[in-house]
Amino acid sequence: MGFTEAQLNSIEVSERVTSVLSLIGTSFIIVTFLVSRDYHKPINRLVFYASFGNIITNVATLISRTSLRYAPTSPLCQIQAFLIQMFMPADSLWTLSMAFNVYLVFFRKYSSSQLKKLEWKYFLGCYGIPAAPAITYLFIDSKKRGRPYGPATLWCWITPKWDPLRVATFYGPVWLVVIITITIYVIVGIDIFKKRNQLRQFSSLRNGDSVVSKTTHVEVTSEPAQTHIGMRDPWELRSVPTKHSPTSSLAEYSITIESSRDTTRREPLIERPLRGIDTNSASWGYARIAFIFFVALLVTWVPSSINRVYSLAHPEKKNYPMNFVASFVLPLQGFWNGLIYFTTSLPESRKLWARMTASLSLSREKRIQTPASPQTDIFRHRKASGSISQGSFY
Repeated sequence: MGFTEAQLNSIEVSERVTSVLSLIGTSFIIVTFLVSRDYHKPINRLVFYASFGNIITNVATLISRTSLRYAPTSPLCQIQAFLIQMFMPADSLWTLSMAFNVYLVFFRKYSSSQLKKLEWKYFLGCYGIPAAPAITYLFIDSKKRGRPYGPATLWCWITPKWDPLRVATFYGPVWLVVIITITIYVIVGIDIFKKRNQLRQFSSLRNGDSVVSKTTHVEVTSEPAQTHIGMRDPWELRSVPTKHSPTSSLAEYSITIESSRDTTRREPLIERPLRGIDTNSASWGYARIAFIFFVALLVTWVPSSINRVYSLAHPEKKNYPMNFVASFVLPLQGFWNGLIYFTTSLPESRKLWARMTASLSLSREKRIQTPASPQTDIFRHRKASGSISQGSFY
């Protein structure tokens, strides 16, 4: 059973509205990235490159079902199907690139400059891998099943006659990427959990839960009495004779320093794990943001994947709610990317807004302060020289 005209119209409206929202999000990413270097953080750079694929995808989804009104072999239908097949799954590959960067930062200790050198490889991979099947389908023409590209329910894409290709070269690779990405975040999560335990242990030492002692050996020229030396510093110094030679005036003593306060300044063994934790704080921030992009990827692909599984299980049935949800979430990739980019770059956005408002205020002040006319300048000169009297002016 097919959809009614009203249902098809609602799907078309949904595709175009969400496409416009995504174009607004991707436009914000591209403009701010090009205008201000404050946005050039490693993860923002990948979002910037992904935005080009989001824009091209939204060009195709804006066409919506208009292409279905033409012949399947028409240029509009073939181009729309090609753009969707190539650029829509590319967003998942950019999310995998973010996750791989997280792995490199945590386990390979990559710096920002090292990550930047990988971007051209990410660019070729994220757009090159989907390009291979997308271009190939343009040249396939079977006598039995026709061209792979043609009418689909939501837009022109891979036709139902070529349904296995939808799984093999579209949904299948996307979910393979999802599984790899989840694996990376699980590995990183375990590492973060271990480092947080180190932080808790260090915090317990700072709070005085244990006493840290340090023993060293010194030599003195005479044997002092066993005394307790009081000091203004709460550190306590005890001198305890450990070995004494009767034939020599030199005695060896063991000095033990005890403290219940923070010992990080004097004990490098306690300072070392803290330094590693501080170094990884930026890595944790990168990982959190990258994981948010991964959640957005799931929001985009889970509903449409459920719809695909349902259509494979029931090829004779068409489920309107599932198709409508798919038409709503698939074009929203650029919107989610723009929203996350904006919320995680609020300090940079405030700085950019402050500069823009300051520039506008300066321009307004310059327009208000108009220069004096030539006649007024001549009058002022004559008045200063006494050639014009006060009475003649009024």
